Amino acid sequence: MIASRSTRRSGLLLLVLLLGVPLFGCARSARTPAKPQPFVFRALNLRQQDAKGRPSWELTSPEARYDLQRRVATARQPRGVIYAAGKPRYRIQAGSGTVINDGEVIQLEGKVSIVVIGPQGATITGDRVRWTPSRSLIEISGRPVATDRSTRLTADRARFLIAEDKLELRGSPRLLQPGLNLLTREADWYPPSGNLKAAGPVLALRQQPGKPAQRLTASALEGNTREQVFDGIAPVQFLDPAAKTEIAAGRTRWNLEKQWISSAEPFTGRFDQLTVRGKALEANLADTTAFIPAGCDVRQPGEWLQANVCRWNWTSKEVQAQGAVRLEREANRQITRSEALSGQVGKDGTVEFVSPGARVFTELTVPPRAPGPARKRPPVSF
Repeated sequence: MIASRSTRRSGLLLLVLLLGVPLFGCARSARTPAKPQPFVFRALNLRQQDAKGRPSWELTSPEARYDLQRRVATARQPRGVIYAAGKPRYRIQAGSGTVINDGEVIQLEGKVSIVVIGPQGATITGDRVRWTPSRSLIEISGRPVATDRSTRLTADRARFLIAEDKLELRGSPRLLQPGLNLLTREADWYPPSGNLKAAGPVLALRQQPGKPAQRLTASALEGNTREQVFDGIAPVQFLDPAAKTEIAAGRTRWNLEKQWISSAEPFTGRFDQLTVRGKALEANLADTTAFIPAGCDVRQPGEWLQANVCRWNWTSKEVQAQGAVRLEREANRQITRSEALSGQVGKDGTVEFVSPGARVFTELTVPPRAPGPARKRPPVSF
């Protein structure tokens, strides 16, 4: 057993069991002495405590070679634990590792993984990792990937700030799910909670079988990968080329699991030849339906409809308006009032509204007769 110098690093202990030490003969020789060979140990055990004497981190290996002069240990299949306030927080492992200056810097390679200890199961992986315990920093330079439930986060490079539980993803970060590809400028992810903050511009592409992808853009993104709910920060735009649908809104929530988009702020939308406005919006992407819970305003060439609430299906092209419905037509300045109207989008992209059995009141303005001499009746003959 060999212990490291406690005067250099408080609480750090290097436990090793000697497997073999090179032996040197006593024969006289004028040759330059051979370079000392590294010691080979059965096990490597590094431990670090914090200022309060609680465990900070530890690293073990079933086999290691130690260079006394360079104070460098190379370890096979290293395993470690990172603690927070004395309690296990992360489990770390790799195919191989190099420990420099008895733990001042630890370099890990070969399928490196950092796992949140607990039921969450969130994991960070990479090919190459540089761990600096004194800075509570892990730098991942080889294909960093973070996984949480069905969500994958990737980037060109990443830094894990251990004390903040924050993974910084830089260099084309992406959020990937089956059928979804979300790109952003940079992203910060918090593995224990699943919280995500992404700086824009943000572009989300949702694939549709046999159809062009739906697109959602925003200036930034906030949400949670565990709950799979994200808020797009204004301005937010949604585009569905197959349905000829465009929506511009303020802060918008996207529930990936339920495929539900909603905004509690005013929005403007265009659906073929219809221009739609409302005080809020809820859209179900799974069944292609939308709902305006307040302030529905629908305009099309020659007509203007207002109602308390509206519903429509952009696949079946059915539209429903309910509550204090008012339909105004330019022709004859016709105004129709009812508690409910329904319609169907035709081939020309406009809606023909009808009353589904509700009571309807209609007002017409007949243009006055053009001025001129009185029209004579033709003579009557028998």
